[in-house]
Amino acid sequence: MLNPDFSIFNDNMFIQVRKILDPLKIKTNLSPLDLTIGEPQLSPPDWLNDVLLKEAKNWQAYPKAFADQQFLEDISVYFDTRFASISGLFPLAEHIVPVPATREPLHFLGFCVKGAKENSIALVSNPFYHAWRTGALAAGGEIGYINATAENGFLADIDNLSEEVLARTNILYLCNPTNPHGAVASRAYIEKAIRLARAYNFLLIMDECYIDIWRHERPVSALEIAAGMATENSEDSDILANLIVLNSLSKRSNAAGLRAGFICGDRNVIAAYTRLVANGGALVPTPLLHAAGALYRDDVHNQHIRAHYDTSFELLSQKLDINVPGGGFFLWLPVPEALGGDDKKMTAELYQQAGIRSVPGSVMAKISEGINPGAGYIRLAIVHDHETIKEAADRLAEFLSRL
Repeated sequence: MLNPDFSIFNDNMFIQVRKILDPLKIKTNLSPLDLTIGEPQLSPPDWLNDVLLKEAKNWQAYPKAFADQQFLEDISVYFDTRFASISGLFPLAEHIVPVPATREPLHFLGFCVKGAKENSIALVSNPFYHAWRTGALAAGGEIGYINATAENGFLADIDNLSEEVLARTNILYLCNPTNPHGAVASRAYIEKAIRLARAYNFLLIMDECYIDIWRHERPVSALEIAAGMATENSEDSDILANLIVLNSLSKRSNAAGLRAGFICGDRNVIAAYTRLVANGGALVPTPLLHAAGALYRDDVHNQHIRAHYDTSFELLSQKLDINVPGGGFFLWLPVPEALGGDDKKMTAELYQQAGIRSVPGSVMAKISEGINPGAGYIRLAIVHDHETIKEAADRLAEFLSRL
């Protein structure tokens, strides 16, 4: 009776983590520290409560599939501040639609390309966020995994995709900065991805949910790259052709529970997506949409959030020999040779000996090209207050020293 394709969800990374850790007992009197989920543990700015109270008068209205004028003006202010090079370059109403954060649109965008090519393949950066794979499943056809390893800067290896694969591709999921590594893509890398999408007529999905969490070098958006490419060729009818960028407030504003963000890109895809969600999607309620707009207008709180994460990684660096990621808030930690590079073994022993719950990298990826690109690493979510991060750093340092 059930869709057999849904068996793909049986190996969800968090299910696998629970299978490893739940039967185990902590062997010390330490309390558990859960560093598995990328959920900000600090609150959004206090003034958000005032906005939500003010917007209470709008709860009677049905949510709309499209952005109202207020939200478009809010996003325009955000673009002026964050992506000044594209401010005013295209009509926002044609290229933007509000979304309930990124998970649902990552999924639904797959439906937008289903059936567009015969014998199609949907490509997913590997390791992957589970919603990318769900979108690939919705796209129909085969799912292909593109490895992101240390050798290619922890970016999905788009340089070695064959002509045959590219010709069959209907959608490609990338992330910048990357999850789980926190690598920041270069302009050249993003430009190549856009050129491939246009040359082989597939949809490039750029998940930019971490783009406002960065250390030293501000990540450039694919929207900026596409706009810059359009100035080279004035014949482009849509400067965002073959591209959809996803942006959310979950990480930028510590507002994961608000479930709000936007997608921006190719006007034809935006129109198709709007029709899809108008008929069967979850729409952002008007009060939450306006609260989201207020967060997008304000850059000060995001500066404080970035500073918090900067300090968090400084605290880790004081105790551990680590490579601080350029973006995001995950630590992609190599497994020591003393544990044979076995990430599942380290996950288990780290919990038993230090009380820290982590994610073994191998459960975040699939074997592709003969390797599992997540094997040999664990992922730690550095999302807590600084006292908790200090405690985690001390426990990790002691655990590693014993090895």
